[in-house]
Amino acid sequence: MGSLSTHHIISLALAGFSCATVLQCQLPKEMGQWSSSLVTLGSRAALQLGPPGHSLLPSLLNKRALNLHERFWQRGIVSDLDEAIELYRATLLLLPLDHPNRPSSLCDLAASLGDRFLQRSIMSDLDETIELNRAALLLLPPGHSDRFMSLNNLALSYQHRFRQRGIMSDLDEAIELNRAALLVLPRSHSDRSTSLNHLATNLQNRFREQGIMSDLDEAIELNRGALLLCPPGHSHRSSSLNHLATSLQKRFEQQGIMSDLDEANELHRTALALRLPSHSDRSMSLNNLSLILQDRIKRRSIMFNPDGAIKIHRIALLLHPPGHSHRSSSLNHLAISLQSRFEQQGIMSDIDEAIELHRAALLLRPPGHSDRSNSLNHLATSLQKRFEQQGIMSDIDEAIKLHRAALLLRPPGHSDRSSSLNNLAASLQTRFEQWGIMSNLDEAIELNRAALLLVPPGHSVRSMFLNNLALSYQHRFQQRGIMSDLDEAVELNREALLLHPPGHTHRYLFLNNLATSLQNRFEQQGIMSDLYEAIELNRGALLLLPPGHPERSSSMNNLAASLGTRFEQQGIMSDIDEAIELNQGALLLRPPSHPDRSSSLNYLALSLQAEIPATGHSV
Repeated sequence: MGSLSTHHIISLALAGFSCATVLQCQLPKEMGQWSSSLVTLGSRAALQLGPPGHSLLPSLLNKRALNLHERFWQRGIVSDLDEAIELYRATLLLLPLDHPNRPSSLCDLAASLGDRFLQRSIMSDLDETIELNRAALLLLPPGHSDRFMSLNNLALSYQHRFRQRGIMSDLDEAIELNRAALLVLPRSHSDRSTSLNHLATNLQNRFREQGIMSDLDEAIELNRGALLLCPPGHSHRSSSLNHLATSLQKRFEQQGIMSDLDEANELHRTALALRLPSHSDRSMSLNNLSLILQDRIKRRSIMFNPDGAIKIHRIALLLHPPGHSHRSSSLNHLAISLQSRFEQQGIMSDIDEAIELHRAALLLRPPGHSDRSNSLNHLATSLQKRFEQQGIMSDIDEAIKLHRAALLLRPPGHSDRSSSLNNLAASLQTRFEQWGIMSNLDEAIELNRAALLLVPPGHSVRSMFLNNLALSYQHRFQQRGIMSDLDEAVELNREALLLHPPGHTHRYLFLNNLATSLQNRFEQQGIMSDLYEAIELNRGALLLLPPGHPERSSSMNNLAASLGTRFEQQGIMSDIDEAIELNQGALLLRPPSHPDRSSSLNYLALSLQAEIPATGHSV
């Protein structure tokens, strides 16, 4: 028998390819696997022996790859995806640079690699996805019908990589691509609402990292625009309601505007009503509504009852059984609600359960998982809370170890590195407060300094980081008596207060912090202007805490203490009279069951005792 020509070999390969493709659609599963092998062998032989650019082979390879890719979506068999990727690669090799199908071939290969990245978290797959989508976009000039899809795909790839590596340039690139995609779409296009939401989501992500309010304001307006394009009955209406509610809630957290929180609450309730018990996103709506409930109650200075939130999160967890992709998130939400109840009511079983839930969530996020660092931080925080109650050394040691592990997953340049530096510093400071190990405090200060450098002026968390560093310096001053540490604490507290102008929800906290550091400095140096300023700051803080506020009694004690100090210096009777009155008022707010009642009794006794020499009367 003579040798076969290349033409015959290709014909045989294509025949085998076509036959196997038909067989695999009709035969039992085990036969389908056999025909799949035949397809692979036939296509490889044709690729090796056939001339480049054969007219039928690229389309047959691509069709086979599309079938395997679709079967992966249906059955979740990753080997199907692996084979589809190889066939997509083979198709691309056969298409010259100017072939009209090359852009779609690049997009198909990019999509399959993106899907594999979501399955296995292999960063090289994601990097290649971006390069392929870039190459496809270059082949689709302005005006091309597929340019919008290509812009959107590339933006999504950058967004995924930002979540993995936290590199801000990736997020910036995604935002610019989202803007370009939006410009391509006419106002009447069916995908316009989705495109508006994509841009809004990335702007909100950038706000979270950089704290630029204009990003958040724009995200809210974009989400409003998207909702208008999803009228009642629209399949995406519940998602649009949820997006707008989330962005309004974020703005409330920054500016404390109650109307934003109230509107977010109504939007989440409406979204929940559209997501019946069988809806896949119902658990998400339950979680969102629970978080809104907590914020609304805390904002109105009413003691938050977390029982309702815990019940909602338990229901949400039932909707995410073992194996569900959202189970780890539901475990975390329930754990956080239990931790909130523990912080209010001190029920140890709540914090114990929260820790176990966080451990379960961490197991579902193994090394390489994009949310592993978050789970490490959540578990560390719960362990630290339990340590503060029970003083078990192993809890704080494990918390520090977990925070160190989270920090390693957020190298320099990662968007969440500053929060990991801050969290590790807090746990080291907690251990210092218990055991007095100065190396822990020194390291906490260095970590807080590094965290502050990563949040420039204007960043939403800068004030918190200023406060944390100031507190560390005050602790070190108390240990070593170095005045430069105390001076540094005063200046940091001043800067933090400037970031909370009149009308800000948390201004009272920063008034109190600056007052405390100034009073400490007065006690060291005796500069009366420091004491006078501390008194005025404490008065300002008390005015912001109306009757019924949980922090009012502490603020009354603080003002009483600074007035008592001035009385000791200058003997002004009105100061000690006011101090006694304030301490009496604070005591009334702390009934016998209050954990700080003994402190209030002590403060009142000291102020009454200070009055005796001045009046000559016994108590």
